[in-house]
Amino acid sequence: MTNRLSSSRALIFITGVVVVLTSVCLTAAATELEFDHVWIVVTRDAPERAALERAGLKISPNVNRNDGQGTASVSAEFLNAYIELMWPDPTVSVAQGAERGVEKFKNRMNWRASGWCPLGIALHRTGLGATFPFPTWSIAPDWMPKGTAIEILTARDDTKSPSFFIEPPVLAVKEEANRKIPENDPKRAALQHPIGVERITDLRLVRPKAYQPVAAFTYLEKAGIFKVSEGTEWAIEITFDAGRKSQTKDLRPDLPLVIHY
Repeated sequence: MTNRLSSSRALIFITGVVVVLTSVCLTAAATELEFDHVWIVVTRDAPERAALERAGLKISPNVNRNDGQGTASVSAEFLNAYIELMWPDPTVSVAQGAERGVEKFKNRMNWRASGWCPLGIALHRTGLGATFPFPTWSIAPDWMPKGTAIEILTARDDTKSPSFFIEPPVLAVKEEANRKIPENDPKRAALQHPIGVERITDLRLVRPKAYQPVAAFTYLEKAGIFKVSEGTEWAIEITFDAGRKSQTKDLRPDLPLVIHY
């Protein structure tokens, strides 16, 4: 009886240690990842940008042409992140072997009919090497600096989830550097929005009730990268500056986006 009781206590102790170690590993990995930006796949030339402008956000005048990837984009930029509107663009080159990626963007663009998710969430590393309990893969389109790559956390054949990926350091948003931009620099003007917001401080993904979260989704939710709620279709809620003005603007149906500031 005593031996059996001791064995049970030992098993409980070991189980507890495993739980604690798992929690510690997740926390350690989470502290090495930080939100970088969000993209929404829209129609060609992003007429949906008007919804952002009506909401009081400024669109940077630059159009990014993602050579080799077949997409283009515009963005609203903030001190610590940005919102990117991206679209498949037939005038942008597609690298040999990257045709499948373009088709994915087209499916995301037509998300209401295709059932795909129009959202992507980019992260960047703040430590040397967070690893994941699920497979990842990498891409290195022509538009990226040589020797760099994007690490993608969403499985290649996933047709339902947001795109989760990690930017290389050279492309990551650098808040400290943004704060040092001189007042007379045009880059500073891009950070000054009519509604006065400066930083993205919270994300919430609204997922369809029928969606079954994949490993990457669950991992990032538990890591605190975003919160989650259920709805009828995909959307993202973005909070600026901890919602200090207690204002909300719903940009649906033009964009699957709600902002709080």
